[in-house]
Amino acid sequence: MRLKLILAAVLLGGIALAQGQLPEPKDGVTIYVVRSGDSLWNISKRFFNSPLLWPRLWELNPFIDNPNLIYPGEVLALKSIPPKAPTIPVVKIAPEIGVKKIEEVQPPPPVVYYSRGGDVGFIAPDEWEDMGAILSSEPPKILLGEGDTVYTNVGSEDNVQPGDAFTIFRSSKVVLHPITGRRVGYKVANLGEIEIIEVLGKRMSSAKITGSYREITRGARIRPLESFVKEVVIKKGIEKADGYVVESLNNVELTGKGDVVYVDIGEQDGVVPGNTLSIYEHPRYAYDPDAGRNVVIPGALIGKIVVFNIRKDTATGIIVESARQIEKGDVVSVDL
Repeated sequence: MRLKLILAAVLLGGIALAQGQLPEPKDGVTIYVVRSGDSLWNISKRFFNSPLLWPRLWELNPFIDNPNLIYPGEVLALKSIPPKAPTIPVVKIAPEIGVKKIEEVQPPPPVVYYSRGGDVGFIAPDEWEDMGAILSSEPPKILLGEGDTVYTNVGSEDNVQPGDAFTIFRSSKVVLHPITGRRVGYKVANLGEIEIIEVLGKRMSSAKITGSYREITRGARIRPLESFVKEVVIKKGIEKADGYVVESLNNVELTGKGDVVYVDIGEQDGVVPGNTLSIYEHPRYAYDPDAGRNVVIPGALIGKIVVFNIRKDTATGIIVESARQIEKGDVVSVDL
């Protein structure tokens, strides 16, 4: 009988929430079930009449690790009588003219998460320096993956110790600029990671593959582990920079939303992880009969990239919006 009463209460609560109303509070607390598209910002605005109370809502629900990431189906606790909204605007008065300026209050910045952040790769100006290679496996096989035991040609001579971690990678083709034809660098593909199990000699050790993003084969190069970004907070650029899409992760000519691409602007251009880049069609010429000459038609906005990894003069990003297929040679510009 008690179980039936509990189920009835939950169902009635769900109906009330679906109508956008709070159910009767119990001990001064009620609940809300998160729907698709919800955020702490808009839930606070909806029920507390002030989106600025989202930190209080987060405090009431300590299981939330990241206030930017809540998921449909999660149950949030809400105070039936919210605390008084804080006085947020900071008023600055210019005495000479008596005009009040109120600082704009922004919601928490959005976060972009890419679960396979380690495999996005990058373009290095020269061949990425390695420390050794994978020689074989136990048992011997061609394709290797997570959990496999392998043998490497690094050992005591390289001051390697059990527990040391290495990045597995492969340097592939030279990347040529699609507009100028000059060499941009070498494309580096991150394949996975290994951890040394035992040092077997000056130039020999056994290791276990602790992660794999792409197919790993004997001969793959290794170097001390380098961490790669999987999550970035979106941030505006600090200086204008323009460049081009020069290559894609999967070596295809046409890419779209969700694909990884490489551009020819980077750290020296002020680009940082979390910057967004607008993608434009390459400008083209059209004949103006009245002027009697060709004129430049500016490229249309066709997509957006979020930057995850940067090098000195290149960056790796993920296409998060695309109005049409993105091509090598399309123009990118840092959003300010």
